[in-house]
Amino acid sequence: MDQAVVRESTTRLHYESVKRAIAAMRGQMGHPMSLRSLAKIGFASPYHFTRTFRSVTGLPPLHFLSALRLDAARDLLLHTRSKVIDICYDVGYSSVGTFTRRFTGSFGVSPRQFRALAQSPRHAIRDHQSLPAPHAKLGAGPGFSGRVIVPDGFKGIVCLGLFAAPIPQSKPLACTIAAPNGDYHMQGAPQGKSFLFALGMELPIQARDCFCHDSVLRAGGQAIRVSEDDVSGDTDLILRAPLPTDPPILLFLADLMREIKVGRRTDNSGPSIPALDGIFPAQQASDGAGAARLSKPL
Repeated sequence: MDQAVVRESTTRLHYESVKRAIAAMRGQMGHPMSLRSLAKIGFASPYHFTRTFRSVTGLPPLHFLSALRLDAARDLLLHTRSKVIDICYDVGYSSVGTFTRRFTGSFGVSPRQFRALAQSPRHAIRDHQSLPAPHAKLGAGPGFSGRVIVPDGFKGIVCLGLFAAPIPQSKPLACTIAAPNGDYHMQGAPQGKSFLFALGMELPIQARDCFCHDSVLRAGGQAIRVSEDDVSGDTDLILRAPLPTDPPILLFLADLMREIKVGRRTDNSGPSIPALDGIFPAQQASDGAGAARLSKPL
């Protein structure tokens, strides 16, 4: 049998194994699940299942499960009137203190604060044509550039962030905004290894979009290594629809709707991009060919 066919068949089997395990995680959220039980569902030994799961999703199985539980808690906070203590148990936590600490660590606010903010009035970004371009907000430290490609018909903005782990959660280490099918510049990138993600948000952006991101386009997950005079890793990103094997997006973006600050380019050049202040500080688009391009601190 052709080696390419064998590899394709093996990859497909690995993917299906991981999908079965993730489906079981979602279906049994409130019950304890061990690595051994998940590996059994995936028809593999714990060792091989962990390697396969990580290669497909970027995370170890139990880390992925923890992220799913927090994502499910967010959904219950948004769409039910259940008490926080009931939500805690419904998503598989046995301690309200542990649940609150992990939720706050990911979203930056406690479960009660998250619900209160989600229920408060917000503004919506309705028209990308009328929004002026943002003033640049540059952090200290080296930076790099890349290019974002979006699907045909996409009309919106692309938020990019660097994260300490291979999952988009909590506040990013560095962040920026790009126009669709345009160059971006990430200033203030921390030295060392981090992970690059992009989220594509269709306009108009409603308040719900800042709290729930299950349908937004996404890209990335690749490691980026930044040193004082070099950047390694692929910094170009192609947005796609979410997959069942993608880790949840555990970001708190309510501030996008709380206060939108925009500034105007004096030369009216380039695309219009809303400045989403507070979570993803806006950057001016940079020029270049799309490879990893390093810039010194300004």
